[in-house]
Amino acid sequence: MKKIILLVLIILLVFTLIGCSGIIVPPLPHDKADILIMMNDYLLAMSNREYELAKTYCVLNGNAYQAVEVYQNVPYIDSSTLIFTAYLNYLETNGNNAEINIDLTLTATVCFDDICSSESETINNTSMYLIKINDIWKLK
Repeated sequence: MKKIILLVLIILLVFTLIGCSGIIVPPLPHDKADILIMMNDYLLAMSNREYELAKTYCVLNGNAYQAVEVYQNVPYIDSSTLIFTAYLNYLETNGNNAEINIDLTLTATVCFDDICSSESETINNTSMYLIKINDIWKLK
């Protein structure tokens, strides 16, 4: 169960890569910029529990898609939040394939009445793979 949660957290962190962490990225080639935008949108959808939207960024039934489905089935308390923060280690493209490597930090907060508890975990050197289908990048 811990491995599944870890995989889900990695995916969510990748989406937060640009938007939530405030990373300033120098100008990138078109494909790399598209990948970072897509990853940010994916992580944002996961953070907002918009699972069907998150699946649109994935190859149907691929590893990332299955991770979304696992995450979708995890019970949540309404007062809980997840914040994903990513640090980009590298992003490489090769034709219609790409690899992104990040350090992913997940901070989970649960509140009961006025009492809140938070815990963070960082997963280093997490690689995710992508493929370009019909000029659109998707997580494998």
